[in-house]
Amino acid sequence: MKNIFTFPETAYMRQPAFLWFDRIMYCQDYISLVQFKDQKKLMEGLQRSRYGTMAEGGIEHQGFEPSSSLRIILVGKTGSGRSATGNSILCQPVFESKLGAQAVTRKCQRATGMWNGRSIVVVDTPPIFEAEAQDQEVYENIGACYLLSVPGPHVLLLVTQLGRFTEQDVVAVTRVKEVFGAGAERYMVILFTHKEDLEGGSLDEYVANTDNLRLRRLVRECGRRYCAFNNRALGDEQREQLAQLMAVIEGLEREHQSAFLTNELFFDAQMLLQMGGGAHGEGQRRYLDKVRLQVAKQKQDLKEAERNSAFKALLRLKAWIVSHVKIFVLLVLCLLIFLAIVIILCTHQG
Repeated sequence: MKNIFTFPETAYMRQPAFLWFDRIMYCQDYISLVQFKDQKKLMEGLQRSRYGTMAEGGIEHQGFEPSSSLRIILVGKTGSGRSATGNSILCQPVFESKLGAQAVTRKCQRATGMWNGRSIVVVDTPPIFEAEAQDQEVYENIGACYLLSVPGPHVLLLVTQLGRFTEQDVVAVTRVKEVFGAGAERYMVILFTHKEDLEGGSLDEYVANTDNLRLRRLVRECGRRYCAFNNRALGDEQREQLAQLMAVIEGLEREHQSAFLTNELFFDAQMLLQMGGGAHGEGQRRYLDKVRLQVAKQKQDLKEAERNSAFKALLRLKAWIVSHVKIFVLLVLCLLIFLAIVIILCTHQG
């Protein structure tokens, strides 16, 4: 079996994945993870998050101090400009990026940069968010994505092209939820590429006035967190749009009180890295088995949540119909009474 823990090199990556991580940087997060792992035994089944939503088996960190690094995973359909966006965030061409319908990125890659004194970790992803992405290589890349972003991302940056939000984007959003769990949209920020197509217009006006109902729904799900990039921008323009993105992300971190997205698989990935298990075939095999099982479980959980949502919508519709039928019947009765009174008055006058 090939070793999935070694990825294409960039200017920032010259070692196997399990050696890329500064263990001191993650020490505090790791200790909290272990403590949280112990607490989880008392929290099996449905877990209620601080945001009032229910997710089976989905665990969120609560009460953590701000991490020393900001972890961002680039997600979205193939051809949306994920790699170019990663380069814009890091202000350096660390990810290979070419215009075309075929994906350039074939393996997960990780690069780092700095913003206002804070370390930024950006994970670029291959085509793992497509409808047909179900083969062994896809699960290897999903496992690698988890390994490169432990103990969990602060942001899932959904990259989509301005004016071209299609069915493929909808599928990609669903796949993001399958890969990272139901509720992943709470950590999602929408990034529109081709900002230059606005031609000086307002992004807020574009989003507010779009007739794309699926995009409107996604914007609502993501808490109206969005911004736009011109990935060809340089200098002041590049820094300004990066500042806008960071302002959105800082707002998201405040909302979550510096919590980040995590689940059982992130814990398994963290443990594997701590033990240096990436060098051993058996540990790799067990980890990939967990990846497949976790994604399958999250996919099933998502379907169950969608069924529950559809059932609740039907109940609301039924209640609306029943309430309006009662009103309609009441109006008809009032009309009949009124007509009866009119007839009686006319009869007496006659």
